[in-house]
Amino acid sequence: MPAAPLGKSTLFGCPISGEVAPVSQCPDPTFAQEILGPGVVIFPEGCELFAPADARVEFALSTKHALGLGTAEGVKFLIHVGMDTNKLEGDGFQSFAKMGDEVKRGDKLLSFDPQVMAENRCSLATPFVFCNSKEGWDMEILRTGRVEAGEDLIRLTPKET
Repeated sequence: MPAAPLGKSTLFGCPISGEVAPVSQCPDPTFAQEILGPGVVIFPEGCELFAPADARVEFALSTKHALGLGTAEGVKFLIHVGMDTNKLEGDGFQSFAKMGDEVKRGDKLLSFDPQVMAENRCSLATPFVFCNSKEGWDMEILRTGRVEAGEDLIRLTPKET
């Protein structure tokens, strides 16, 4: 299902099933302080990450735990699976998208093994942030609490100039 434009707004789906909270509740201060941008943190109940919108993969880390994507409208967003997961060097992760891929909302981007993360004391907290939304976009979190992958989660609307 593509990102759904509503007038000038664009809807983004939840990339993974779990408990959704404002990014300020992320255990990592870089995300909690919105240094990388506003958004949400998801405490996953699933282990598969899906594209929240039609987008192009702009970067995919070799450690497979984070992806940066951009939409045709110019929205840049980052999904970072877990905290301290870079130390796993890709162990427990499987990628289904690489840099340059065009993905559709709902496409599987990656999967991970929560057991590997637990054994290495990595938090499952998964920030989903909008890196350039302060540059002309208003962000509305549509729901918090338990959200299924694919459900509408965030609406971005261009700021009036």
